This record gives sequence, structure tokens and C-alpha cells, in this order.
Amino acid sequence: MVDANQYINQHYPLSANRTNITRLDVSNNNLINTINLGPAENFSYIVELNTSFNQISGFTLGQLPFMKIMDFSHNLLTNFLITNSLLLPRLSIINFSYNLLSDIGPGSVILTHLDVSNNFLTRLDLQNCKNLIALNCSANPNLSNLTLHSSFDLSNSNAFDCRGTSIGQINTTSFIFDCQTGTRTLKNATVSQSNNNASNNDTLYIGIIIGMGIIIFVGIFFLFFWFFKKRPTSVINANYGSK
Repeated sequence: MVDANQYINQHYPLSANRTNITRLDVSNNNLINTINLGPAENFSYIVELNTSFNQISGFTLGQLPFMKIMDFSHNLLTNFLITNSLLLPRLSIINFSYNLLSDIGPGSVILTHLDVSNNFLTRLDLQNCKNLIALNCSANPNLSNLTLHSSFDLSNSNAFDCRGTSIGQINTTSFIFDCQTGTRTLKNATVSQSNNNASNNDTLYIGIIIGMGIIIFVGIFFLFFWFFKKRPTSVINANYGSK
């Protein structure tokens, strides 16, 4: 195991011109402790940072105005807030999967891709992320509160995964998304099926009413026919009896 800052200072010495570095990749090096990218470290032109597959437990960030991609997956992070747009004004792609995160705070407006799968999140507030196009929050068993911006497209099965959470179903204007199975049920299909069932039931009821009406009509007709047929005979017999 190697201390993260010692590794960086050894392979990217401060005496060298760190401002020329746009991509810092220290992944798969069994690094431990925290990583320091504060103002004094002079990594101000980094666009992409990859620290994945280590045992880093925290980090310090300075103002990194050009950073767009951050990959801290497969580490030991417990907390990180992604709301500071002043320090990271262009950060749009974040991978924090397979950590120990319990909270990441409200997401920033510029965020487009976020992977926080396999953590310990209980809530996820992304209502400000109007540019978000891909989200993986699966395998957070205690995650029960998810807030998304209305522009987020849940219809893309490759862009959203919330399986293995405590979230049940997410309703949209056109379909219902089941987080446990990852399936989508079109509301139009459900409504159409309901309408068909209702139409069939209405037809059945109308048929029953018409049938009953016919039976009643025929019954009344035969009753009147029988009554008028019997009445003259009774009168004649009465007249014969009077003689």
C-alpha cells in the first residue's frame, strides 16, 4: 500500500510543470489515505481525474476550472458534496460507484452523467440537474428518496438504473417505471386495455337489457293474447246459462 500523496509527488513532482497535465490517472495502484489536489498542488488544468480501484478514503480539491470528468469508483469514500460549482464549474461526468457514500448533496446544474451505484445512499436530490442524461443509483439498499428534474428521460433503458434500492415505482406522464425489475409499463397500453374491458362490459350489459326487454315484451304480448282469447268464450257461456 502506498500513500496517495506520496505516489503523486513521486510520479508528478511539484518541481515539474504540473500545469501541462490535463489527465491525471492514478488508478489501480493500491493507494491509501486522502489525495490532495488543493491550490498549492498546481493541478489547475486537469480535465480528467481517474483514481479508481484504490483505497482512497478522502480528498482535498482546489479550484479546478477545467475538470469535466471525475472517476473515484472502487474506493473508500464516505462523503462528498458535488454542489460546489465555483471549484468545479465544468464537472459534468462523475463516477462514485463502489464506495461507502451516505450523501452527495444536491447535484449541480451542469451534471450530465452520474454513477453512484453500490453505496449507502438514503436520498438523492438531483432536481437541479436539468442536463442530466444518465443515472445509475442501483444497489443502494436504503435509498428511498430520489428527486429528478422534470427533463430527465426515464424512457431510455440504458440511461437509468435504480434496481436494488428501496424505491418502488416512478410515475411519468407516459409510463410507470418499476425500480425493482427495471421494467416500463406504458400507461397508454393500460388505459387502452381498461377501455377495451369497459367497452366489452358495456356491450354485455346492453345485450342483457335488450334480451330482458324482449322477454318482457313477448310475455306481455302472450298475456294479452290469452286474456282477449278467453274473454269472449266466458261471455257466451254466461249467456247460455241465463236461458
